[in-house]
Amino acid sequence: MNRTDFQRAPLKEQVFRVLESGKPISDRRFLYFHIKLYALYDFFVELWYIPTVNKIDRVETLGIDEVLDIYSSSFNISDLLK
Repeated sequence: MNRTDFQRAPLKEQVFRVLESGKPISDRRFLYFHIKLYALYDFFVELWYIPTVNKIDRVETLGIDEVLDIYSSSFNISDLLK
């Protein structure tokens, strides 16, 4: 599955694919969201989770440049290239 096909899929399918096949990379917090980054196929996906209501609010796809901008201080980038 490529990034475009993934983005066209319903939210439930996106979440299932991420949790089933994604590799957890990092996480961060923004406002009341707990955002977890996954590597999936040849792109990256963030799950935006709201703990207070126990709900995944959205799924966002990211390219490598976006991941480097947002997460460069959170993990060793060379680990992604292995």
